[in-house]
Amino acid sequence: MIGNILRNMRLSAGLLQKELGAQLNLADTTISSYERENSQPDFDTILKIAEICGYEFRIINQEQQLTTIEKMSREMDF
Repeated sequence: MIGNILRNMRLSAGLLQKELGAQLNLADTTISSYERENSQPDFDTILKIAEICGYEFRIINQEQQLTTIEKMSREMDF
């Protein structure tokens, strides 16, 4: 699920995996791995990806971090 969200955020920002990876100092293969859910980014990386792609998270506590991601996937129909 999170891989699809990350992919759609990247695409909505008009970025290639290579471009997003460069901004995060990660290889494009790492971005691809996240999107295919072969590996999972940590939450800080998810936040950085969201910021780069023009999304904003407002986090109050750890429980809401997870709720925010789930809510986003429902609202954006990813």
